[in-house]
Amino acid sequence: MMTIDGDFENGSLGQVTKLADHWYQIGLRPDTTYWTHFRVRGCKGKEITFTLTFTQRPFANRWGIVDSGNPERPNFSCRNPYLSYDGIHWEHFNFARNYVTVPNTVSFRHTFTEDEVYICYTIPYTYTDLQNYFTGIEDHPLITIETLGKTYEGNDLPLVTVQKNPEAKELIALICREDSDEPTSNNALEGLINRLLQGSPEIDTMLDRCSFKIIPMMAIDAVKMGSPYGGPWDVLTRRWLDQDPLPEIACVKNAIADWFQKYDIRLIGKLHGGQTYDNDPVWDFRVFDLNLRKLIPDDLPEKLDDVWNPYLLNAVPWVRELTIVETYLQREYDFWNFFSTHTNGKSPENLKEQGERFADLLAKFIEMKTDNKLS
Repeated sequence: MMTIDGDFENGSLGQVTKLADHWYQIGLRPDTTYWTHFRVRGCKGKEITFTLTFTQRPFANRWGIVDSGNPERPNFSCRNPYLSYDGIHWEHFNFARNYVTVPNTVSFRHTFTEDEVYICYTIPYTYTDLQNYFTGIEDHPLITIETLGKTYEGNDLPLVTVQKNPEAKELIALICREDSDEPTSNNALEGLINRLLQGSPEIDTMLDRCSFKIIPMMAIDAVKMGSPYGGPWDVLTRRWLDQDPLPEIACVKNAIADWFQKYDIRLIGKLHGGQTYDNDPVWDFRVFDLNLRKLIPDDLPEKLDDVWNPYLLNAVPWVRELTIVETYLQREYDFWNFFSTHTNGKSPENLKEQGERFADLLAKFIEMKTDNKLS
């Protein structure tokens, strides 16, 4: 007997309709317009077709559906979802296409070689994945992992400190994964931390002067629920000015206040991400710090680098209109040395390599003299 469910960490599944013995319509949960992550059991040796329909065309765009404008020559292309038999190694389906018979619908098909398989819109990065990464680095002499407090749902909110010199007065702080559906950011963060631990003459010089405080995952509850963005709290990233903040935001605010007392904070940054992979290796940077702006190109090159292509976006109008952490820093501390970036790439391995490149760029940033803020 074959079963389909979403009852596991990061699972997300709406109503399932059996259309035929080997054909199932997959429904979306009410908290998402495109995201799905489900498990199939009893599927070994079977070729199964799944279809997924979106309520509006913009939501179908997340799956790469393109209207050719000519019904006689439809564009059948769409994003190909991922499958995994162990939750670690992921691959694409054998077949995926725009199902043109029903508007805003994708169809994907595969012959499964194991009895249990996980199927997801993208390659997920879960809270458990983060804990597993911690296991590999927690004994490193430069690493301290502690708990800032609890999330609304009672999960531990971790803080990672990378420190070579306890007397270092300068600090870079990073906040990652404010939106649940941006797993690429955690892969990039792993690469950045790995580079700091691996070291180089430039990295070692930076760590002589500067420590790192890293919030590796803000939207922990939403990640565990399998809910995009911030789960029941909607867009978590825009809750920084709430009068009664969520406990995870309150914990980070308290930590930031402590850092301002103890350090010369050179930079505070956010690592956002893409919802999926198979994308150009491009990071868009919204940057207020003048020195960091000098290190990032204004535009993308005509021919993209195979690994990493950072470029600048206009930041001033963007931050003043929102209720994000940058707005909070500007209002509470008159602090403008911050940035935000979206990490995009071809694969988790590519994202980790990009994170290493970014660590090298931060080493160049620390070498520069402090400049005036952009306001």
